[in-house]
Amino acid sequence: MNDEVKTQTAFDESVKQLSKSQEKKSKKSNKTKPWIKKSWDYHSQYISELDVAPDWGDWETDWNMCWCCGHRGTLQQCHIIPKSLGGTLDPSNIIPLCGLCHDKSPDVSDKNEMFAWVKENLNCLSGLGLGRYNHLIDILPSLIKDIQNEYGDINEDELHDLIGENYEKTSPHAGQHKQGLFWKESTREWIIKKSFKDYKINREVEDWES
Repeated sequence: MNDEVKTQTAFDESVKQLSKSQEKKSKKSNKTKPWIKKSWDYHSQYISELDVAPDWGDWETDWNMCWCCGHRGTLQQCHIIPKSLGGTLDPSNIIPLCGLCHDKSPDVSDKNEMFAWVKENLNCLSGLGLGRYNHLIDILPSLIKDIQNEYGDINEDELHDLIGENYEKTSPHAGQHKQGLFWKESTREWIIKKSFKDYKINREVEDWES
């Protein structure tokens, strides 16, 4: 198995573990709101599950997923046709989105545009509940490969601990449009880069002490 395949495999496994962790949290906090179920029951009749983040057959685990990025948490009632353009609270006109995606979604009179926008913004991690982390795919492979080329297999437990420590050195951002607290993409990128840098420093210290 070459380095690129190993890198992709390691990343895929990390993503699966993150996804399983979020699914467990979803099951523990299954205090669903009726409007989500009504929207789910309506739109699942007409929209392919390939065009949204949740799996229509997995209500128990996916009910609180943002239909665009897959983030599990508090969802907002996003109008497909805005109230200002005559939209109602009927389930046919509501799509559950997280605050971040809600702020980015289109406000137009074309009822088909909302799901077209969702489909365009889905990524390979959305279905796992981790669509917000898609931007890290651009930097992770090279970071992993550099460490593997220089030091061999990565100690995943140590790296996990370093990531946790560096999260403590950051602060979530208070969103300005009701999306609540969240970590900016630039902050998460710093956490990952700093963690790999710290991992490399630890190896250099080990080499120096040996």
